Amino acid sequence: MAKEFAKTEVPALLFPQRETLLPGSKMTLHLYEARFLALLEKAMGDTGGLIAQLTFLPSEGGDEEGLRVNASATLARIEAVHRQEVGARVEVVGEARIKLEDIAGREPYITGVFTHIPQMGDVGTYVPSEDELAQVKEVTDYIENSVKDILALSDKMLADKPSDGARESLSGVVGGGEDEEEDDGGMWTHKEVGNLRSAMEWVEAPPVTVERIENPVSMDDANWTEFPDGFQHNGLTRAERLSFAVLQIAPASTASDLQKLIACRAVAMSTDHGLMDRLRLCVSVLDNQLSTLRAKVALKNLSSNM
Repeated sequence: MAKEFAKTEVPALLFPQRETLLPGSKMTLHLYEARFLALLEKAMGDTGGLIAQLTFLPSEGGDEEGLRVNASATLARIEAVHRQEVGARVEVVGEARIKLEDIAGREPYITGVFTHIPQMGDVGTYVPSEDELAQVKEVTDYIENSVKDILALSDKMLADKPSDGARESLSGVVGGGEDEEEDDGGMWTHKEVGNLRSAMEWVEAPPVTVERIENPVSMDDANWTEFPDGFQHNGLTRAERLSFAVLQIAPASTASDLQKLIACRAVAMSTDHGLMDRLRLCVSVLDNQLSTLRAKVALKNLSSNM
């Protein structure tokens, strides 16, 4: 029998689907409206710095009142808060997929009732055969080797570039203002490479789930990322985390590549697709990134030898 997961109220922010925060990915928020600053204080004081990211699809008729909110959302953890003269700059990391069960409140900010979305290996889920487990391991090994190749090639691309980076990938501006994006012609920057490295580190970190919010807890007292003695993910859990972590924005992405990745992220967040679907999706994305990178490195080597 499937396990019933506890329903938990969490303050939530609403974003367009193209700005979906995947588990393992990072986002910087600029909060300065009173309602969003109130949400920040609530999260820091009661949920240990955990918030939900809801996403919406445009309404079919273009009417803002008819926005369709996705049931699959992201549990995000506040990593750092930088107070500013007006508002705050907040760094968050996606931790897990969660399901929106109901809207508990809309004023002064959205509060949702969420449950944990089970992953393969959880109690009550499908138990894979030994052959299926071997297939998962084969694909995850391939993915990890591909990531190593991407990082090695990116180091060659970035050897003579400044380390301050350029773009803020899918960063959210909440409370007014506009996203700031720079067109760098698809050139790799240190920021995107750093995002991929940090996402791979997240794969090994302890899980942070909505069910762990049992009592009001302040952000200072929460110990979400503390490693218990002897902690280690099993193969399935690690594969689940890897299947989200590697869907980072590639530093070599063109505008077309970015649109494809946004579509891939939507598939990854959907509960209509399972672990192997996501892993195959990751292989496709990484193969494309490797092909682009190898071509860029070859061109760079050619130009440097002329």
